[in-house]
Amino acid sequence: MLTENIVTVSGTLHLIRVEASAGKPKKYMPFSVRQDTPGTDGSVRKDFLLARIYDPRIQEEMKDLKEGVPVRVQGDVRSSLGSGEMYINVTAIEALV
Repeated sequence: MLTENIVTVSGTLHLIRVEASAGKPKKYMPFSVRQDTPGTDGSVRKDFLLARIYDPRIQEEMKDLKEGVPVRVQGDVRSSLGSGEMYINVTAIEALV
C-alpha cells in the first residue's frame, strides 16, 4: 500500500499484550512506544505513541522483544474509525540493542 503518512519513531517498547481468544487469531497486536522528552525546566515528559501490528510476520518478531528495549518503528499514521484515535500501522520494527 502506498501512503504519504510514513513515519519513523524511536523510543522504548511499552508492550500492551492482548491475548487472542481461544482459537481465534489476532487481527492486530497493539503496543506503544515510550519517548522521554526533556523539558527546558529539567523535567521529563513521557509520551506514548500508540502502534498496531497487522502483519503476522512482524507480530512473530515482536514476541521476542521485552518491554523497555529501545526500538525504531516505521509505519504509516492511521486513525481508528469512529473514535478518531491516531496510531502507527507498523510496517517494520527494529530493536536498537
